[in-house]
Amino acid sequence: MVDLLIHNASQILTCAGTEPKSGHDAGEIGLVEGPENGAVAIDAGKIVAVGPEAAKESADEEIDAHGGVVLPGFVDCHTHAVWIGSRAHEFEERGRGVNYEMIAKRGGGIRASMRMLREASDEELNLAVLRHLDTFLELGTTTIEAKSGYGLSLDAELRSLRALKQDHTVEVVRTCLAAHSIPPEFDDNRDGYLDLVCDEIYPAVVEEQLADYCDVFCEVGVFTFQEAERVLLRGKELGLRPRVHAEQLSHAGGGRLAARVGAITADHLEFATKVDATAMRDAGVIAVLLPAANYILDQAERPSARSMINLGLPIALGTDFNPGSAPTQSTPLNINIAVTRFGMSIAEAIVSSTINAAHAAGVGDRVGSLQPGYQADVIICDTPDYRDIAYRFGVNPVRTVIKHGKVVCDRAAQSR
Repeated sequence: MVDLLIHNASQILTCAGTEPKSGHDAGEIGLVEGPENGAVAIDAGKIVAVGPEAAKESADEEIDAHGGVVLPGFVDCHTHAVWIGSRAHEFEERGRGVNYEMIAKRGGGIRASMRMLREASDEELNLAVLRHLDTFLELGTTTIEAKSGYGLSLDAELRSLRALKQDHTVEVVRTCLAAHSIPPEFDDNRDGYLDLVCDEIYPAVVEEQLADYCDVFCEVGVFTFQEAERVLLRGKELGLRPRVHAEQLSHAGGGRLAARVGAITADHLEFATKVDATAMRDAGVIAVLLPAANYILDQAERPSARSMINLGLPIALGTDFNPGSAPTQSTPLNINIAVTRFGMSIAEAIVSSTINAAHAAGVGDRVGSLQPGYQADVIICDTPDYRDIAYRFGVNPVRTVIKHGKVVCDRAAQSR
C-alpha cells in the first residue's frame, strides 16, 4: 500500500539517470508507454516505482491521468525571480529598433530595475516574489534557481535574497548576483564596487546563509574577465560555488572563466566557441542555454546547441525570467523556442528542462527525474503525446502539479 498512485497515463517520461545527460544520451527521456503500464507509485513524498511495477500497487489515493503525459516537474535553472515593476516600454522601444545596449546606456536595463527594487518596501518585494512563484507553479515548474542582482547594494542585495527565502511550494535555490552591473554611485570607482561585493556583500550573504552560489555578468561593458574572476574566486573562498553569465552579447571569455574557476554552469553562450565548449566539458561545467531571452532580444547569434551536444557537453535550459529580456515563466514555451531556434530535438529540450536542469541547479541527486528514491515532483500534461508540450506553443499543457507527493495545483478541478 502506497500513499498515491498515478495511473492511466498514455506516456511517462522518467528522465532517469544519476548524471547530466549528454552526447548520444542527451535526448534519453526514459519513455514508458501506457496506459496499462502508465503508472507512478508514490509513498512518503518519494517515487517508489514507475511503469509495470507501479501499476501493481494499491494506494490510499489514486489520480487518473486520463491518458495524459506524466513527467518530472520542470526545473528552471536560471531565473531572476526577485524584481518589481515593469519594463514593457523597453520592449516597445526594441520593437522600434532601439537595442539592449542603447537602452542600458541611457539609464534603462538593469539600472531601471535597480531603482524600482530599492524603492520597494519589503512587503511589496515579498509579494512580488510570491506572485512570480505562483505562476511558475501553474506552468509546471516545481524547482527554480533564482538570483539577486537588481539591488546592487549591501542592503538591497540582502533584502532580495531574503525575499527568495520565503516559504512557498516552489523550491528555490538561491544565487547572489551582486556582480550583475556597476551601480551608478560607483561609476567612477569600479574597484570600490568590487571591494563592496567581495568584502561586504558576500561575507554578509554567507553569514546569513542566504545563498549557495555566486554569479557574475562577464561581458564587454559590464565586468571584464579579470574582474569576474576576482569576484568568483572570492565567493568560492567563502563557500559560494560559482556560476557565470557568459558569452551572451560578445565573446568576453566567460566560458573559459567558468572552466577555470570550476563553475557549476556557464549561461547564455551565444558567442561561445568550440574551444570554450571543450574546456567547459573537460571541467565538468554544464552549459545553460536561455532560449526565451535569445528570442525576445531577437539575437542573430544563437548558441551552437548541436555542436555542444556532439561534443558531449551537457545542456540545461532556463527561462532567464527577468523584467528586461525574458519576462516569462513558461518552460513549455522555452522548450518550443529551443527546438525552433536552437535546433534541439523535443526530447533533448525536455531532458534539458528536467534532470539536466536539476543538475545545473545543484539538486540533480533528488529532483528532475521519476525514479525510485527521488522526490515526488510530478506533472501531468493534458495531452497523450509528449511532443505536444513543444508543438502547441503559447498554451499551458500542465493539468496537475504534484510536489513532495501532494497535489498542489489542479487546473482541471479549478475549471469545474
